Amino acid sequence: MHTLSRLHPFRASLLSLAALVLPACGAGEFDSSEGPLGRTEQAFSVCADGDTVEGIDVSVWQEEVNWDQVRGAGIEFAIARVSYGTSKDTWFDTNWSGIKSAGLVRGAYQFFLPHQDAIAQADLMIDAMGALGPGDLPPVLDVEDMSGQSKSTVVSKMKQWLAHVEAATGTKPIIYTGKYFWQDNVASYDFGDYPLWIPNYSFDCPNLPDNYWDKWILFQYTDSGSVPGVAGNVDRNQFNGSLADLQAFANSGPEYAAKFVSQSFPYASEGPVQVEAGGTLDAYIELLNIGTKAWDGNTLLATTEPRDRTSPFAGPEWPGPNRYARVEGTVPPGGTYKFTFTLHAPLETGVYDEHFGLVQEGVTWFGDPGQGGPPDAQLEGLFEVVPGMGAGGAGVGGAGGAGGGDTGGAGGHGAGNGGSDPGSESGCVMATGGANGAGSFGLVLFFGLGAILRRRRRTSA
Repeated sequence: MHTLSRLHPFRASLLSLAALVLPACGAGEFDSSEGPLGRTEQAFSVCADGDTVEGIDVSVWQEEVNWDQVRGAGIEFAIARVSYGTSKDTWFDTNWSGIKSAGLVRGAYQFFLPHQDAIAQADLMIDAMGALGPGDLPPVLDVEDMSGQSKSTVVSKMKQWLAHVEAATGTKPIIYTGKYFWQDNVASYDFGDYPLWIPNYSFDCPNLPDNYWDKWILFQYTDSGSVPGVAGNVDRNQFNGSLADLQAFANSGPEYAAKFVSQSFPYASEGPVQVEAGGTLDAYIELLNIGTKAWDGNTLLATTEPRDRTSPFAGPEWPGPNRYARVEGTVPPGGTYKFTFTLHAPLETGVYDEHFGLVQEGVTWFGDPGQGGPPDAQLEGLFEVVPGMGAGGAGVGGAGGAGGGDTGGAGGHGAGNGGSDPGSESGCVMATGGANGAGSFGLVLFFGLGAILRRRRRTSA
């Protein structure tokens, strides 16, 4: 957003478990100032995770907008300026109602002036928006003007504004800021858990403030766009995710829903993976909150099929014999969380079928009707304890074929598209020492390719 022309909002990152699978073996992650803020040199660029959705942002500078024409042009969301500090934008009320009437996802931003009272600015925005409902994005704090204030003052007043707005709206606000403005002026690491709206006008992938954020949710890619229904230039933006992701982020999706982000171990598309019995395997599954409710200490990765069954791989550090891990702290909509846990290999030989799901303890399972999943039977791991594995073991298979669907490359891993490590006929193999002198057995972790593809189809619909 420009002080004397048009204001540019923000973009930060986000995203139904498309292909969540329990890690198999192997190490490593597998994922996903002056003048116009968007004009920077390429450096710390971060591309979208996959799909993107088109939107615009407007202010008094666009004057009257034909929102039906905007919607007809394929625009799915619009963000309107509420005010310049405590000076209300004279077109906000018209834009706010017009965006809603046209059926667009809508949002509001405030150009923040640090020399003014932070709470007075926040109250103006809260009053102008009214109660947020389905289809409304989190409020946006536009930070691009120091107003002659020190860094510490700006940071302090930002915190006042953010806390006040979040408490009043029940949703975590978005921060809009430019790379070099933030690095050279604000330079605070205290806001990395807020969704980022980033302007960057010369590149396909936005350039983020170095080491302050590692992802974005909104990307303002030009301040000279053209859209039917808007006279003259208009800011164009992308949302980082699918339309379903956008709707969920805009408080119009299920309360509890998750989407796969990354895992610490590759999973095999064919053949088993062996781990010495009695040993342990540390793992994590990172998920994105695409529901409308925050996750907290009552959000757990749990056993399903049937729900609450006792897992044969439970350890004493688990929250319970049917709970792999719980959230520590809170995870707002649009935030990610790594559920870390340790698998404890049983000593008894045989095949074990594990299913995984998310539960909001005392409230609902993510797989219940009306929630966003994953379904109880979707996340499955086949475990087999076999005799005959010595401590020598085979090596870990290399990364294999990339994933499909909207998981952004989080699909099958393992040598040769889920194939085996050299010398093994059964996928990725890991050997670990048995506990307390236990015999040599192997823990086989296998996730069928069909199940992976089935998960993607269900969650990407």
